[in-house]
Amino acid sequence: MGIVALLLLAVLGALYGLTRPWAVPGVFALDVAQISLPHDPGQAPRTVRLPHVLDDEGPAWWGTVRYELPWPTGLHYDDAASARLGVLLPRAGIRLRVLLNEQEIYQFGWTAPRDQTVVGSAVPHYVALPPALLSWQPQDNRLAVEVQAQILDRSGLGRVVLGPQEVLQDRHQSLLLWQGTGSWVMAALALFIGALALLLWRALRERLFLLIGLASLAHGLRTALLVAVEPPLPFAALLLARWTAFGIYVGFFVLTIEELFGRRLRWVRRGAWLTMVLTPLLITAALWADDYDVIRFWAGVLTVFAAASLLAAVRERLSQRALLPQQQLVALVALFTWVTALRDFGVIQLGWPGDGDLRWMSFGSLVLTLTLGWVLVERAAGWAQTVHRLNETLAQRIAQRERELSAAFQRLQAAERQRAIEEERRRLMRDMHDGLGSQLVQTLNLVRNPDAQLDREALAAMLRQALDELRLTLDSFEPMDGDLPAILGTLRRRLGPALEGAGIELRWEVQDVPPLAVLDSRGVLHLFRCLQEIFANVVKHAQARRIVVSTWQRDDHVILTIEDDGVGLPPVDQRPREGRGLRNVLTRAAKLGATVRFYDAHPGTGIEFAFPLDGARPSRDSGWQTTH
Repeated sequence: MGIVALLLLAVLGALYGLTRPWAVPGVFALDVAQISLPHDPGQAPRTVRLPHVLDDEGPAWWGTVRYELPWPTGLHYDDAASARLGVLLPRAGIRLRVLLNEQEIYQFGWTAPRDQTVVGSAVPHYVALPPALLSWQPQDNRLAVEVQAQILDRSGLGRVVLGPQEVLQDRHQSLLLWQGTGSWVMAALALFIGALALLLWRALRERLFLLIGLASLAHGLRTALLVAVEPPLPFAALLLARWTAFGIYVGFFVLTIEELFGRRLRWVRRGAWLTMVLTPLLITAALWADDYDVIRFWAGVLTVFAAASLLAAVRERLSQRALLPQQQLVALVALFTWVTALRDFGVIQLGWPGDGDLRWMSFGSLVLTLTLGWVLVERAAGWAQTVHRLNETLAQRIAQRERELSAAFQRLQAAERQRAIEEERRRLMRDMHDGLGSQLVQTLNLVRNPDAQLDREALAAMLRQALDELRLTLDSFEPMDGDLPAILGTLRRRLGPALEGAGIELRWEVQDVPPLAVLDSRGVLHLFRCLQEIFANVVKHAQARRIVVSTWQRDDHVILTIEDDGVGLPPVDQRPREGRGLRNVLTRAAKLGATVRFYDAHPGTGIEFAFPLDGARPSRDSGWQTTH
């Protein structure tokens, strides 16, 4: 922080070197003038020192005032026609005109409508003296400046400089750059920082960003109003807006300092809010009374209050030895800005030595604004780093939790696979017990019975039936991916020879249909059992000579039909109750989510299985004793 303090001291030294009293050979600064009232000849002229402020005069001088400037005794020229002289007015106004030998050579806002606000004192004025109007004898020239006063605006006339045009033009450009362009840059920068701070506050909701944003916006608005030459406001509204913005700036600046230094000083907070409330009220009172002393007094109060608040916050921190680097920097820059303001007040108001045309406060305010912007950026970067660290911690925790969940999911999958294996094993054992086991037991009992007469053909048929049962069970485990035509083809390969042996023709009218998710290994076995039961009933009861197996798609269903040309269905009222085989067909179809319909095939009997493609369960139970 010592380096920053040395740098600020060096800046003060540079400012002092740049703004020492301006003394250039051949250039003359006029610091006295004779004032009079053109519209009141009865008012005696008198001599005043420049700069001269009309607010300090009586009400008689709050109109149009004429300043007669003495021609410098050292300013000579040999030929008036070739003389290239000029006059520079760093501060004059608010409306003004310049006369050379009673001829108007320059005017600013002089002829503008009275209801239009013109602030000539906001910019310096350079006027070239026309050679044709110069007297042959330099001492015979009469130079006058007339101004239209505006009470409460410190209107009047500053020092007037006469000299060579090229020198004064360069000086005029320097003043424009320093006072005009520099002020506009400072206003734009303050407004930008204010908008940025408010955007950060909206995103982060940190109170310091809000305070910096409001203080910067108020400072930028006040600076813009000070340098606006033709503001779109009546003068009373302009003055009220300037000082209200300044009061808001001081109030939020003090609150910013308090927030930045982390001190909850009740008197500082109350004073800040009171400042913002009282400023427009006091300015309104000054406008009503036409008394600039009210404004001067309130400006002193604001300056003292801001300095006292800063010193209180710094003292509290120093007493606890907890002054952070960021707080030290702001305190140093605020002190630097206060020194620049004190210098301008002393030079302009108290006549201290120095160039009052080049004001230090503009540079000091710019440094303070940049410092607050740096604080803003550093705070935002700190927030971003904090969020980044929190995001990294959160990402690590999420990754750890994902690993834990993945491990738990893998354990669940393993347990589910084990459960599925066990369930499949029990189902396989049950099916083999009910099907293959039953066939083998019947065959074994027949062989063991000593009284039974063994029929080799019957015994072979029973063993073939047991073998077919085993093959059907094993076929159900083949991966067919729900392909109904492929599943039916497997069944045809197993049961086709038995049907042909019974003298029944098997006709195949199977079309490609969408795969069915329900036809996994368990579903395939259910379908095998259903068709096996249906074919057995046809062989035993239908007296049929032909069976037709068909598949197709109807809307959102896959249809499977089995039709025979046998004796057909009895009437509904004569149908027996569902037997064991038929109940098995209906039960297994329900497990597949299929609807079963029995119908008259003319001749013969038809059975239709409707499988929904969306896997929905049937809306009604299939029935045997139902008219279809």
